[in-house]
Amino acid sequence: MIKRLIMIGAATLLAGCSTHVQTTSGADFLDRYQQSPAYSSLSTVDADIMNIAAIEPDIRFPARIGLARIENGQLATIPGDEASYWSDMAEREGHRYGDFVPVSPTVAAMVARRDGDRVFNVVDDIRRGAARQHLDYVLLYEVTNKDQRLSNGLGFTDATILGLFLIPSRKVEVDTVASAILLDVRNGYPYATTTTFADNRSTTTKSGARSKRTKLEDKGRLQSVEKLVDEIEVALQDLKDVAYENLVAEGY
Repeated sequence: MIKRLIMIGAATLLAGCSTHVQTTSGADFLDRYQQSPAYSSLSTVDADIMNIAAIEPDIRFPARIGLARIENGQLATIPGDEASYWSDMAEREGHRYGDFVPVSPTVAAMVARRDGDRVFNVVDDIRRGAARQHLDYVLLYEVTNKDQRLSNGLGFTDATILGLFLIPSRKVEVDTVASAILLDVRNGYPYATTTTFADNRSTTTKSGARSKRTKLEDKGRLQSVEKLVDEIEVALQDLKDVAYENLVAEGY
């Protein structure tokens, strides 16, 4: 089993992506507290854990799905070249999943709160903006180019808001990372997380050093976003299958 997991992990790194879909029940998780005497004496942390875990998935399609790009720690407008990948996915899928709607930075700013940590601010403010736009789910994504100061991919964890859902090996050349998380706007349930990697050095150019670096960064950015869109498309299909199974179980 361990050998198989190692092989899966290696294959994931070579593919340059990692995706996880979650539809687990908070009630099922908390049921362990009732079943085991080991949890009879609860600390403050245990109470917090119970409160945090008390959340249920509510995945339904078609839906209004928000797209929110984080840049420099803030909600930003989606660049046109990246937007084309999301538009292509929406066209391929038709209305199977519903409508994909960019979360407006202006709308989010209208309902934002300015206190607290920037990480929680940007994620919570995006949820607030998505709620004002009456979106059901919101896909937050972030693209980060490797800074010259970073010795390896591990440094990306300090340079991003969302962080990485898979840490690249030191043996894997990574220059650009794209990470995304699909959240329920109403209750914050995390339905899917994904991270994709790209190597900017796969493309060369005859132009000057600065121009070359910019072009390579753009190449890596678009490559990682393209992979990200593909992974999200697979995750949405998995979630749609779960939603269908739930409807069948409920007798619809």
